[in-house]
Amino acid sequence: MTDPYIDREQTKIKHFILKNYLQALAFKVLRHFDITYVDGFSGPWKTETEDFSDSSFMISIGVLKDAQKIIQEQTGRRPKIRCFFSENNRSAYRKLELAIAPHNDPERDFEVRTYCGEFEDAISDIQNFIGTSFPLLFIDPTGWTGYSFDKIKVLFDRQKCEVLINFMYDFVNRAASMNDPKTVASLNPILGGANWQNRLDPTITRGRAVEKLFRETLREAGDFDYVVSTKIDRATADRPHFFIVYGTKSQNGLETFREIEYRALQGHARDRANAKERKRENKIGAADLFHGLDADMQEMTIDDLVDEQKRFAKQQLIEMLEEFGLDFSLVTHSLLQTYILRVTNVKDICVELAKAGVIENTWGGGNRKPDRNSTIVLRKK
Repeated sequence: MTDPYIDREQTKIKHFILKNYLQALAFKVLRHFDITYVDGFSGPWKTETEDFSDSSFMISIGVLKDAQKIIQEQTGRRPKIRCFFSENNRSAYRKLELAIAPHNDPERDFEVRTYCGEFEDAISDIQNFIGTSFPLLFIDPTGWTGYSFDKIKVLFDRQKCEVLINFMYDFVNRAASMNDPKTVASLNPILGGANWQNRLDPTITRGRAVEKLFRETLREAGDFDYVVSTKIDRATADRPHFFIVYGTKSQNGLETFREIEYRALQGHARDRANAKERKRENKIGAADLFHGLDADMQEMTIDDLVDEQKRFAKQQLIEMLEEFGLDFSLVTHSLLQTYILRVTNVKDICVELAKAGVIENTWGGGNRKPDRNSTIVLRKK
């Protein structure tokens, strides 16, 4: 079978993150709560399979059905799952409606609802549909309009809620550089209102400053404890195409997302290496004997990035500890918010600093590493 993601490597990593995060969330949450999955811009768009298995809506239905079945087998309880799919393009909506209709089975606690229209116009319906369940929102627009935070923030106004947003960096960066008042104003709804230019961080490039402001605005709108993002590069060009922005009110959610992000970036590095090789072969008509090695080296760059992030994080940790010690859990979640790191990386940082005599080893000898109950403190001079 031909890979449906050939020349769609960015979509592949996006779907990898969605699938694996939704799967992890479902197995944790469904043991205690019902789940509502909301897809604000469902499509389908540019799918390559007849059954839409390479679409976000079919991926989510498959993941949630499997999780429901397994949890029922394990616990005897069948959790209730709801899915809400919104699409404003009528042609795409007809395909969506037909594809998911067979999966709507409220009698077996799997309810699917569709909406033909603007996502923002469906907010009241979505709010009622969610009820008291745990919602995960997936917002994947083709541009940067249609999900004004002022209009959708009511969906975030609950104790438990998570969101994944495709921040279309390439398009937004170009729009942010324009002087046209209408274009500038079109960014207001996702950047905190008018005069957003005055709120950009002047110490970084414009594009990254806009993306940072987007995260800050989302965090405030949703009262999220953590908002982080994953940079997705173009397949054959070394520049960002979009960012997957993740908002959560859960420490466990943040940790899980960072784990999935690492695996996603590893796979994307290999896919980018393959895409670049296909482009080269098409250009010169010959295969590269060392291509497999190049792909392995591309994967290595992800670990190189992590090593770089660890160096920055070490310095930040030392600065954090200058006044008083901190619980390891606080250290972890502070560093995971700022850097592309996993919990295991933070543990390694602490071990390395202890061996260097910078912090106290409060967690014991041998091969032990700090845990949630460990206190991290600077070594007294």
